[in-house]
Amino acid sequence: MKYKAIACAFLALITIAHAADTTTGAKFPLRASANGRYLVDAADQPFFYHADTVWLMPRHATLAVAEEYLDQRVKDGFTALHIHAVSKENGPVQNMHGEEPFAPLDDILKPNEAYWRHLDAILAAAEKRGLAVAISALWIRWGGDDKHGWRAQLTDENARAYGRFLGARYAAHKNLIWIVGGDANPKEKRTAVALLAQGLKDKAPHHLLTVHNAPEHSSAAFFADEPWLDLNAAYTYREVHPHVLAEWSRPFADGRPRPIFLAESCYERETMAGGLGTPFRVRREAYGALLSGALAGHAYGHHELWTFSSKWREAAQDPGFRQMRHVRELFATRAWWKLAPEPAEELIPSGRGERGKLDHVSAARAEDGTLAIVYIPQSRAVTVDLARLSAPIKAQWFDPTDGSLKLVQAEAFSNKGHHEFMPPEKNASGESDWVLLLEAAR
Repeated sequence: MKYKAIACAFLALITIAHAADTTTGAKFPLRASANGRYLVDAADQPFFYHADTVWLMPRHATLAVAEEYLDQRVKDGFTALHIHAVSKENGPVQNMHGEEPFAPLDDILKPNEAYWRHLDAILAAAEKRGLAVAISALWIRWGGDDKHGWRAQLTDENARAYGRFLGARYAAHKNLIWIVGGDANPKEKRTAVALLAQGLKDKAPHHLLTVHNAPEHSSAAFFADEPWLDLNAAYTYREVHPHVLAEWSRPFADGRPRPIFLAESCYERETMAGGLGTPFRVRREAYGALLSGALAGHAYGHHELWTFSSKWREAAQDPGFRQMRHVRELFATRAWWKLAPEPAEELIPSGRGERGKLDHVSAARAEDGTLAIVYIPQSRAVTVDLARLSAPIKAQWFDPTDGSLKLVQAEAFSNKGHHEFMPPEKNASGESDWVLLLEAAR
């Protein structure tokens, strides 16, 4: 028994806390893990997808400015970015050089070579810096009198050919994830969206594929039976945890789960669907999603960044943006890929709050019981069933606003019975959210 105990302690030591950040120096392409819950790179190392959203950057940035942005995002700790290949949103379609993507503009099978060379250069610069790029092929939007999308231009007749054009042009880039659809449910365009995806896979089968539908509809809402669907994008402007939890439990026809990532929610400094993009809001989105099953990762957004306005540099000084670094510090240096959202009140018998409400406590536990992470959005006592852990526990409070750690007590907690944890009243930003970090004691 003595040797068994030593072996168990050693196993806990080598599999949990403060592991190296496995997303540094990732080898592309990415793919789904064997269990379909997270992403791994070509060396089978877990990849923590931590994205900045800059949809319009290719349109509004020269190559020099794009390289400045990319260099800074590497320093800021991001591992990915979201962009549009072409866009009608928020101004003229032309890029900084006055070039349009198609000639004529309504014919997506007649690309303007000069426009695409500019995108080529930006994608090459991102790959050189080791960043994954989720790129929208054609942002369809709603149709009707909506002038900001490409819904009318995408048809059953041209969709697959356009996908093949993109797939062939960018097949050599190993760091790409394609997004089809775009801010709207497919409705009459379902076949065209699927054909676009198939065209991409025809020429670039190693690129991952996902779908961006309307808010409150994941990729799988309309495409769960498609074999080309590699990633399930969550998209909501409500509290994120119920949406992501529902996707975690979604059945797929082939029995294979798809990794979930939070593709979009409220943006900092922007009011969307009644949600104000405060630093507290974007923190809740990140931690709530990751602890509710979005093990593939998440994307942060800021109004001045997604539009890539002249204020994009200043946006990096805003508190919500700066606090995103701590999300990666917490998760990517631990075995986050082992986590699974805790059902009902098993880990947290009391103090969890109401699902779907702002104060709901999100919690996840490693299946081997060596790690549990609990996000408490409003400071209050929570009761933890320590028997859900597999070894004596070191408990710490992690401040999501400055990344600091506070030890709850010097001695390890026994992994038996219930214990009430009361977070400090205020974090470094004067707000009340905290992360309870429970790790097998070393």
